Amino acid sequence: MSHVAEPRKKYETWRSTSDISFTVKHSYAYMNHFTYLVIACMALSIMVAGCVQPSTTPSIPVPTSVTPVTPLPSATPLTDPALLGTWYLKAMTGPGGSSPVQTISPQMDATFSGQGDISGFAGCNHYSGQYILTGEALPNGWGISVGPVLSTLMYCAGTSDIEARFLSSLQNATSYSVTGDTLTITDHHGGALVFQRTAYGPTAVPRGL
Repeated sequence: MSHVAEPRKKYETWRSTSDISFTVKHSYAYMNHFTYLVIACMALSIMVAGCVQPSTTPSIPVPTSVTPVTPLPSATPLTDPALLGTWYLKAMTGPGGSSPVQTISPQMDATFSGQGDISGFAGCNHYSGQYILTGEALPNGWGISVGPVLSTLMYCAGTSDIEARFLSSLQNATSYSVTGDTLTITDHHGGALVFQRTAYGPTAVPRGL
């Protein structure tokens, strides 16, 4: 009986040793697998973190104080007291004094205001517009520009041609001069409009050109 028990005891001892060895190896393999899994998860986390850009909060502009702009005072238009008031047309001439036309009937006039307005009667229609004194000294007087001029649209036989010539010369004015009670406005063609201060009466005769 003792001879039979001995091999069994050795077998049980070997089996116990084998079981322990297997358990140790299995535990070691499991630990290695777990370690690899942890490392893989860490590597994946690092890769994901590297791919995801951190969200940035959009910057909000800080309002800055704005200095109010003070508008510059508008330039005061030039005025000439000698020009202001109403003038009555007595003659028109072409370039260099050619083609003089005396104009006393119907009475044509021009009124200059201190605010840069011009208005009057052109023989058939009333007109109005603006004028500017440039202050420039020119051969025929001082610089002036007139226009645009607007007028009513009536037609009057016998006066429309003279009226058109008058308004054209007025809108093309380049200079003016005042001598006594006579105003002369010269246009860029060299034509002139000659006015006087006194209105014509029913029997008035123009005092020369």
